[in-house]
Amino acid sequence: NHPPHDVELSGFRKVVEDTPAALRDLDAKISQARELLNTLLSERMQVQSHFEDAKSLLHPMRSIPDEVLAEIFDRCLVKAYSLQIPDALDPGGAPWLLTRVCRRWRALVVNNPQLW
Repeated sequence: NHPPHDVELSGFRKVVEDTPAALRDLDAKISQARELLNTLLSERMQVQSHFEDAKSLLHPMRSIPDEVLAEIFDRCLVKAYSLQIPDALDPGGAPWLLTRVCRRWRALVVNNPQLW
């Protein structure tokens, strides 16, 4: 490692003088890019949420009439009860399990004496 020549010294001095300003500029650009990224991520989360909501609202299960759904529940429960001794007090079993799916199913099961 030899000491730098006079020609090289002037180049190194220029790098030392100019680099802090270049680093400040780059840091500012990075900060702006981070802010933009955070904004875009937030927008993406909102769009994703709206997408999931719309998809859920358009699900075919929502279009089944209550009477048909109650009949499906009834037939499934009859089949389940034929395979085992029913325990209507077991919160983990039918028909209680159906009451934990959604409000609509809960209301349908609770208000349908056939299922109990």
